[in-house]
Amino acid sequence: MRVAEATRVDNGVVVDLAPILDAVRREPTYANHCRALVQLRAQGEPLPRDARRVAVLSNFTVEPVATCLVVQAHVQGCPIELYVAPYNEQAKQILDPASELHQFRPDVVVLMLSLSAVAPGVVAEPWQNSATRRRGVASGLAELTDLLAALRERTRATIVVSNFTPFEASPLGVLDWQELAGIARAVEELNHGLADWAHAHERVYVMDVAGLTATFGRERAFDQRMRLLADQPFATGFLPLLGSEIVRYLRATVGPARKCLVLDLDNTLWGGILGEDGAARLRLSGDAAGEGFREFQHAILALYQRGVLLALCSRNDEADALAVVREHPGMVLRPEHFAAVRVNWLDKVQNLRALAADLNVGLDSLVFVDDDPFERQNVRERLPEVLVVDLPRDPALYRSALLQLSAFDTLQVTEEDRARSRMYHERRAREQVRHEAGSLESYLMGLAMEIAAVPAEGAIRTRLFQLVHKTNQFNLTTRRYSEAEFDAMIDKRNHRVVGVRVRDRLGDSGVVGLVVLRFEGNICDIDTFLLSCRVLGRSIETGVLAYIVDLARHGGATQLRGRYVATPKNEQVREFYARHGFVSGGRVDDAEVWQADLADFRVAAPPWARVGLAADDGAAR
Repeated sequence: MRVAEATRVDNGVVVDLAPILDAVRREPTYANHCRALVQLRAQGEPLPRDARRVAVLSNFTVEPVATCLVVQAHVQGCPIELYVAPYNEQAKQILDPASELHQFRPDVVVLMLSLSAVAPGVVAEPWQNSATRRRGVASGLAELTDLLAALRERTRATIVVSNFTPFEASPLGVLDWQELAGIARAVEELNHGLADWAHAHERVYVMDVAGLTATFGRERAFDQRMRLLADQPFATGFLPLLGSEIVRYLRATVGPARKCLVLDLDNTLWGGILGEDGAARLRLSGDAAGEGFREFQHAILALYQRGVLLALCSRNDEADALAVVREHPGMVLRPEHFAAVRVNWLDKVQNLRALAADLNVGLDSLVFVDDDPFERQNVRERLPEVLVVDLPRDPALYRSALLQLSAFDTLQVTEEDRARSRMYHERRAREQVRHEAGSLESYLMGLAMEIAAVPAEGAIRTRLFQLVHKTNQFNLTTRRYSEAEFDAMIDKRNHRVVGVRVRDRLGDSGVVGLVVLRFEGNICDIDTFLLSCRVLGRSIETGVLAYIVDLARHGGATQLRGRYVATPKNEQVREFYARHGFVSGGRVDDAEVWQADLADFRVAAPPWARVGLAADDGAAR
């Protein structure tokens, strides 16, 4: 399924962009990107209301990059509103509070500078001695990070800064790596210094243009003629790839688009067919094909370790298949790595639906990997929400195909991400306890739940921003803040932004909820109230609402107001406010308004939870 290819323009007419974008997908040449941009502009370049505002600053001619960026943003389903700063005005745009950059109020700023401008002596004077070259790198890095620091101070935007790569082979030839600080090493030190600085500062991320040009090939990536004629260093064949890479980073600033990798077994995780070849003859080592499957599993394990859920969906005998996963010496992945399993003889579409239900995620959270073209097409046609990966014929290339996948991209990994699979195993343990309990109340009482408020700072703030963009089911308004908007709310005196952490005797679910309150006079508005799907069904939402009522009252409000904005995924919370005693206040735009008079309004926290959400946590004002 392609997103945002039919978007509604201001006059209410639906514009179908699919034919324009399909031409780019078929042949992603620079000429086709230019042609597509002309056609998009002829259609008024329709943008959704939540299109992100992106500014590009550069000291070289960046308009050809911007062309590919705009088109690729449409192709990848995240259209943007773009501002390109004038040539070589990055310092002026950043430092002048009245500049076009600050008037544009970007959500993301992309800064792309040439190596020759940041550290001019590194390449231009190849016979510099080591000490001089290192001083030049240190000086250039200091000036660049000072500029980035100024940008952080003057805007709440997320900053993506490209690293550096020489546009030609070293003038020192083979001597380059024999020098204590040759050109290649100096550029690496500059890039490492930039990465270290970005890691130490929130909202700053490094885009690996050096790695991208190395993969593409430096001689193919740069065009010396265009660099001299127009101060535009990149070859036209490289520009679409660069535009696509920038979009990849833009998407990653709000976290991964998908949550779960669903895997077939036969000829996908191992070579051979278990039911025909038997466990002893499966290929998992010993030859190139077998090693290809093992390397593929190692790549999958790396995804698991950064928080991607894994699931199995295979036509096999379950006991035999899981015995291989558990016992085969060539297996890298083991049963504990899989959050859900559907190994049987049913239709895979049916099994994928069941897996999504088991994990309590939408079908659009799934990525399906299967060696069989028939199964892939079957899923693609009947479950268009699921992302289907086309594996190459050669298992030796499986790993590369997975590594190129951008669906799980994220620029930050939280503790909750790393613990996600463990939490799903704990969830299954809770379901077992619930099955064995005499009643729902006795089950909940036996969990010994604790609900606590946590401040929106540090790693918790990162996790809360992640929840804003990935929580759909229990999300009353589904507001998707930019990072700048989110940070601004944290700092505003009339806003309260707090996280919700849940633990019980079976495990720690981590930070699973977000509450954003806005105080205006005697009214407290519930701007955002969301909970992760993995903690639903335990009345946690009632305990959090009881805290919200107390917090609003302590903040001086006499009226509490909430809104429900319907989406295709949050139907389950439509009656949330009504069930808790709020009265209807009618509709405002696309929202149902609910309100409560705090003079005599109470919400009782569930008796089976110890709710540590009190005004003395520093949240109330």
